[in-house]
Amino acid sequence: MRYLLLLALLSTLHPRTAAQSIRVDPTAQATPITPLVYGQFIEHLGRCVAGGLYEPTSPLSDDRGFRTDVLKLVQGLDVPLLRFPGGTVTKIYHWEYGIGPKEDRPKRPNLIWGGNIEYGFGTAEFVTYCREIGAEPFLVVNMATGTPEEASNWVEYCNGTGDTYYANLRREHGYPEPFNVTYWGIGNEESAEPDAGRHQDVDVYIDDTWQFTKLMKLQDPSIKLTMVGDTRDRDWNQEILDELHSVSDYLAVHFYAVPGDTTYAALLESVYQYDAYLDTLREQLAPVPETGGLSRWYRFDGRQAPLKLAIDEWGIWNMDSPKGRGAYALEYPYDWRHALATATFLHMFYANADIIALATWAQTVNVLAPIMTSEESAWKQTVYTPLEKYRAYMLDNYLPVALSDIPTLPSGRPALDVSATVSAAGDSVVVAAINLSLEQDAAVDMTHAVPGMRLQRRVVYSADDPLAVGTAAADVVREVKDDGAGSLVAGGIGFYFYSKD
Repeated sequence: MRYLLLLALLSTLHPRTAAQSIRVDPTAQATPITPLVYGQFIEHLGRCVAGGLYEPTSPLSDDRGFRTDVLKLVQGLDVPLLRFPGGTVTKIYHWEYGIGPKEDRPKRPNLIWGGNIEYGFGTAEFVTYCREIGAEPFLVVNMATGTPEEASNWVEYCNGTGDTYYANLRREHGYPEPFNVTYWGIGNEESAEPDAGRHQDVDVYIDDTWQFTKLMKLQDPSIKLTMVGDTRDRDWNQEILDELHSVSDYLAVHFYAVPGDTTYAALLESVYQYDAYLDTLREQLAPVPETGGLSRWYRFDGRQAPLKLAIDEWGIWNMDSPKGRGAYALEYPYDWRHALATATFLHMFYANADIIALATWAQTVNVLAPIMTSEESAWKQTVYTPLEKYRAYMLDNYLPVALSDIPTLPSGRPALDVSATVSAAGDSVVVAAINLSLEQDAAVDMTHAVPGMRLQRRVVYSADDPLAVGTAAADVVREVKDDGAGSLVAGGIGFYFYSKD
């Protein structure tokens, strides 16, 4: 899809002095980018929650059990949306175990990922953490071993304002004001046959989802619901859209880049494959009515806005690499190539901003994560940089980009991946360019890339060694600020800032 938006005249790899052109029309039709595309996800899996962001016995934790060093790094990502408690673990997660006095909360085995579920970090702790980082909470309910009534009671506990049992229970637990949780997911990857679910038949999922929806919406009609899709199963998605579109605000799909081998080319292709999936999903979303009408006897309104995608798990999973440690080898060390792939994913999301409502990186701490911890410290992985800087620098709306004379990688893909954003007022533009070549600087002149605007500055992120991995002792990412007149270094991510003359 996004390459259809580009005027790309591709050739073989040029020497660094070859002319390469990027043009952005700041007056072109722009597409709003949801800030929720920068969301994050935490699950009771390995050391993500317990031993990661929550560690009551650590001297680095505050009186709530939050690791303060981790909290500071999470705050640095400026996360707008945080998803919890899973993930696959939702199939055995019972929210009532995670409320009230901590000494009364039971220890329950994590049948999915091993160890125990840390119910000391439950609903109130999660919402408190969201408030600390400035994020909206996104809760996923248990369809497999839970019930529609249990899910409805959770909505009441979180959002209830009346004189009712679960709203009063929240007050008794020290939270007089409602949590006002807007975003809710009904299940997770329910089509997955190996998982401990019971909804692999799409018709069963649809029937049960209607009952979950009714009881949850009757508690709070304002909540927004995410229904489970399947990235690779067009038929499943079509059934969901046909039967649930009137009450589904979002269709959930998961975008994990799983390289076929350890090469850089395989890594990039594992990201680019999702272009085709997005094209298919766009085609399926197109005929869905803009709103969903319901009989008044449902006692709540149907969907009030266009149905869009929730990419509520995305990231890079080198599943067969020997480098991973911890539970299911998910404590994976990312090098700078993974940062380039992460930036490429974000460009893909921008180019499809009209159909993407939210995205949450999986996961935030220790598990395929931008943040790693030890007993003594926390540090940034390389992928932290694009997650942080795109959130900080890119603007409100996506603009198409015209490219010409762009060199190619050995795979035939463009060596430059470029995305442009414009402010709501139209008076400033930020262009992000990824030089995906690890050997060749990109001799691109960005001085006049945006007609009617002046290039004010450039910030470039790179690593001296593309295989470099961040550690507690050293951050391998290099930042260079300049006027933007020079080439973009090999393996560099450059942000170019423009404003009106």
